[in-house]
Amino acid sequence: MNGFSPFLKKEFFELWRRGRLILFGVLFVFFGIEAPAIAKLTPYLFKMMSEDMEQQGLVIKEVTSNAASSYEQFFSNLLMILIVFIIVYAGSVTNEFSKGSAIPLLTKGLSRSALILSKLVCALLTWSAGLWLCFGITYGYTAFYWKDSSVTSVLPAVLLWWLFSVMVICVMFFFASFAKTHIQVMIGTGGIVFIMSMASIAELVKKYLPISITNSMDICTGKTSVTDILPAIIIACVITVLSAVFSVLLIRKRKI
Repeated sequence: MNGFSPFLKKEFFELWRRGRLILFGVLFVFFGIEAPAIAKLTPYLFKMMSEDMEQQGLVIKEVTSNAASSYEQFFSNLLMILIVFIIVYAGSVTNEFSKGSAIPLLTKGLSRSALILSKLVCALLTWSAGLWLCFGITYGYTAFYWKDSSVTSVLPAVLLWWLFSVMVICVMFFFASFAKTHIQVMIGTGGIVFIMSMASIAELVKKYLPISITNSMDICTGKTSVTDILPAIIIACVITVLSAVFSVLLIRKRKI
């Protein structure tokens, strides 16, 4: 696979040069701090608003927060960051062909497989580093503020969410291997996730759908065990591998 190392260096350099590395770093750090902060401040905010609401006939019971509140906000934040990540990376491959920037390198003998795999590896490393940085910050603040037992299995929940996000990123590169525009890549990727979400309404197939491994709070609180969603985990792994493999096979046949 000729050219993987040069392509990978180029990807990280482009991330830094365009400021995307700083953007992702700021996002992950901000949302890592924001999750426990929102959970901690929520009771005070409701207390401040309670008097005004009572005058309007609305009675607010005492609101409390705990470690589960912090992690619930954390997992919600991950979804928002993943959407931003997909939007930023959707044009990573298509722009190389539409703008012609990859053509000189490919005509000189560098591998198309190396091109897409370097982008995929760069994306996965950037996302994984950011996700675990975000989790580390949230975990530290949550452990400092709360000493309760509302959360018992947070690490498996985060690992499963990471697996789901890796699957989505690989699916995105699958579409990028043959799509002509970044809009098509986003529609394809979003469409797959949307179909899974809609299909998960049916209890009969829910345990087989990768989207079910993002029911993070059920896993955190022990309502759902990893063995309960083992079929979904296996299917998520299969989709991840197949997406990566087919992205390589399809880009080899793509016309310059």
